Amino acid sequence: MHPRAEPPLHALSRRPTLRSIEHEHHPERRATWTELFFDVVYVVAIARVAHELKQDPTLPGAAAFAGLFVPVWWSWIGVTIYADRFDADDTADRLLLALQMLGVAALAVQIHDGVGINAPGLALAYCGLRLLLILFYARAWRHIPEARPLAARYMAGFSLALLPWLASVFVPSPLRFGLWAAGIAIDLLTPLASRPQQGALPLSPAHLPERFGLFTLIVLGETVASVVGGVAGQHWAATSVLTAVLSFAFAFAMGWLYFDNVKHATVHPKRRSAQVWVYIHLFLMMGLTASGAGAELLIAIPPGEPVSAAARWLFCAATASCFAAFAVILRTTECSPGRRPRRDLRPGMLLVASGTMMLIGLGGEALPPFLLTGSAGALAALQLVAHHQGRAHARRDPG
Repeated sequence: MHPRAEPPLHALSRRPTLRSIEHEHHPERRATWTELFFDVVYVVAIARVAHELKQDPTLPGAAAFAGLFVPVWWSWIGVTIYADRFDADDTADRLLLALQMLGVAALAVQIHDGVGINAPGLALAYCGLRLLLILFYARAWRHIPEARPLAARYMAGFSLALLPWLASVFVPSPLRFGLWAAGIAIDLLTPLASRPQQGALPLSPAHLPERFGLFTLIVLGETVASVVGGVAGQHWAATSVLTAVLSFAFAFAMGWLYFDNVKHATVHPKRRSAQVWVYIHLFLMMGLTASGAGAELLIAIPPGEPVSAAARWLFCAATASCFAAFAVILRTTECSPGRRPRRDLRPGMLLVASGTMMLIGLGGEALPPFLLTGSAGALAALQLVAHHQGRAHARRDPG
């Protein structure tokens, strides 16, 4: 990964430009150092969300985890998609981005008990982030005539989504969570309802996958940190170490698979599959984060003690989500010539792996922790073997 060179200081005050025009001349556009710096604050937010899940791995806890994770992820998506189309990387953009980073930090602070006593603060922090994104699009609307139809729809949709979030500050639970769901639904549906306006402003087939890959690195880093934290809290029991090693094998294999796909495939910017590709990453990111939390719980189980149903279901459902989401990611990307066989069996194999983990969650009451993480690790390793065999076959028989 080679971040794009920063502009000289005398060029830091300039109007945003339409990046889809730049793609024609610089198709290998890379992330900027400013974008990488922006991602750093999400390390804290993801870690906080994962910690809340580890504290309550029950079904209500998982629902709270999803309710906290989606605003964090969607706030990152909003800025990333804007920057992919319009980023000027000038003084105004950097100052707005700095405010976004402060907003994410405020959101991370409120995540602890974010569905309880800190829920009003979390809602206000998210509203602040959305208002800043609306200011980004107002700047694009002002300076780029071609962007006005899309920017106007985004500003209207995101503004409408703010209303339920603001109202939730003044109402008790569970009505508050219904308002959150309504606000998130409007946020998520706004881009889907703006496809005609998006046609003239395609996303970058190179820059966007790189940005998603960088966020995936953050999530994988949290997964590894959970595994390390789980081992560090034990007295080096052999079963705990084995459980940790096998859960690390799962995370490593999934990272290998994902980044190989990012390297050799592109997202077609003008097809509906590009939107599916973006949205399905939510389930991959949540799955990876939750699998790390589940692995830490499994590592902490003393030798000889049974695995709780909550810990078993958390880990199995999370890894199943990873396999299923990656199957869809493979279907929505296009491989370069000679990289994908004519009949790609990998998505089907991933769905089988997803179903297998769900069956283990359903009937694996007697399995020790290391067999649960070992099952996920073995299934991920099989996907990796199939992946490399498929690529080798495609190179030998590209027709």
